[in-house]
Amino acid sequence: MIRNVDVSAVVPGRVASVATPAIPTHILDNARRLVSPLGTLNHGLTTGRYQSPLRYPGAKSSLAPMIARILEAAKGSRQVPEINLLVEPFAGGASASLRLVGHGIVDRVLLADVDPLVTAFWQVAAADTDSLIDRMHDEWSRYVKPGGMTGVERWDYWRSWTPARNAKPATVRLGLAVQCLFLNRTTFSGILHGKAGPIGGRKQESQYGIGCRWNPASIEERLRYIGHLYETGRLVDVWRKDWKQTLADVPEHYPQLIPSRVVAYLDPPYLEKASHLYRTSFDPSGGYGGDGAGKSRPNDHMLHIQLATYLRTKAQFRWLLSYDNNPLLTDSPWLYAHARMTPSKEDRETLGVRSWNLTKRLVKMRYTASGKTGKRNADELLITTLPSSTVPIDHQLRELPM
Repeated sequence: MIRNVDVSAVVPGRVASVATPAIPTHILDNARRLVSPLGTLNHGLTTGRYQSPLRYPGAKSSLAPMIARILEAAKGSRQVPEINLLVEPFAGGASASLRLVGHGIVDRVLLADVDPLVTAFWQVAAADTDSLIDRMHDEWSRYVKPGGMTGVERWDYWRSWTPARNAKPATVRLGLAVQCLFLNRTTFSGILHGKAGPIGGRKQESQYGIGCRWNPASIEERLRYIGHLYETGRLVDVWRKDWKQTLADVPEHYPQLIPSRVVAYLDPPYLEKASHLYRTSFDPSGGYGGDGAGKSRPNDHMLHIQLATYLRTKAQFRWLLSYDNNPLLTDSPWLYAHARMTPSKEDRETLGVRSWNLTKRLVKMRYTASGKTGKRNADELLITTLPSSTVPIDHQLRELPM
């Protein structure tokens, strides 16, 4: 079942054993789910242009083919026999994960995000799909469809909505999921933080009104796709955890896949402008920028350094990272200037951390995350610890200039 696991969650109880060490029940359950036959994924959206119900700043659906090439090239090698699980610690709209599991590039996906709205949305979309669909249609017919001030008033309602103190957990989760979906589909660029306003403005004088991105039939189809992935065992879980707790907990929950049958795909907030795009990201307490107005703080780069340090020294399984191509990322020794992972002797001995090569590639894509300059070509930086000998290099996946 989907668990609303927070960073302070307690590990489930253990199974008693006489002759051998006790095996946690969640590990046994996870192992059974991972070995179960999947069969063929039969759903029309596997080839659809859009698969995620969420609109997300910097969504990686257009990057998914390049990620797929890298993962597919690594599969079957001596170092990476299979990719049984893809973990996405910055789930967001999860567009890359959905496409990769839909095309069979990876067997299963596990989504995690620190934002309570985003986490609740994916949990409910997976495990209580019909309820979310019903609420989605209700919001459309009663508030969004008429447009004008009715929709804006409803936007204000959801912007300020908070769960009742005595509400049941399932009710709270459903409410948060509806709040996430409503704000995502009716707010400029799908941005969830407090700075962005409703599509079409408060006066609704634009030709594109607040309901222009609310397409009930399409949203329902995508929600049912999420439910189908969960029912067929391809979406194995949704965690409410930050990236660090997620990466640390995967080896505990899926030890049989360590180190090379599980891959993390990380799409962190960009080094620049992230505070204008994301409600929460690195900071579980509520936001990327600390001033409440979406402005970056001087120490925001420390959050990127903490991620880089962990990936370079403590990651127990393979990972692939996508970023905006900021020169600082590959120039700074505090980030990704290194050619190899550099775990400490203690981490090598106690955690089994390997010293894998860091392979870097540039991919050209259409960049629209700013929402102000229109679409433009820009390079995306990919860094991975998948076997360097398998990572393609050509006009699509280019080496970094010397």
